Amino acid sequence: RPKPPNPDEKKIDAKMEKVKDSFLRDTENLIKSYEEAGSYDRARMVLEALQKLYPQNEQIKVKIEQLSAQALDASETDFTLDVSKSWQEVGPVQRDRALRIRVAGDYKINSLSLVSGPEGITGENPTTDAIPNVPFGAVMGLIMPADGAGGNEKPPKPFLVGNSFEKPAERDGVLLLKVNIPAQAKCTGKLQVKVGGIVSP
Repeated sequence: RPKPPNPDEKKIDAKMEKVKDSFLRDTENLIKSYEEAGSYDRARMVLEALQKLYPQNEQIKVKIEQLSAQALDASETDFTLDVSKSWQEVGPVQRDRALRIRVAGDYKINSLSLVSGPEGITGENPTTDAIPNVPFGAVMGLIMPADGAGGNEKPPKPFLVGNSFEKPAERDGVLLLKVNIPAQAKCTGKLQVKVGGIVSP
């Protein structure tokens, strides 16, 4: 036999709807306050928590993407990459926080009479002393653990940056950049880099 409807349930459901509306309104105000204060990462964290409650809500998803882009724009810094040097420190990054790197310009590899851009040179590596899986001459990045050791974490691996790179940082640490050429290859020139996602120390 079906259970008879409980008259109190409708009252409780009505209260639930009011609580839900109030919660969403308060959360929207909180997110807006964080945005106005320029705290885009905090606003995104609140939205991500909200997304777990309402996973089908497309507006939340779109807003999270907007806030990620705003956070990257707000934290964007200019950096000049001197290709004649080895790994150069850009700044601290946080695990799972969005990281965006854009590179422009070209430079000369004097000892090999080659010119390369941020994407590197396609084809066989002209030397054997370059990082594998990254095109020869390409801009690459590395996130070095802040303490230098990284505890039980795997040692950091260089990754291809090229003209542009946009992914969450794989660990807490310091972002380093260099071009993928062997130490004995003499290079001249500078590449202009814009980096979003560097955190304040």
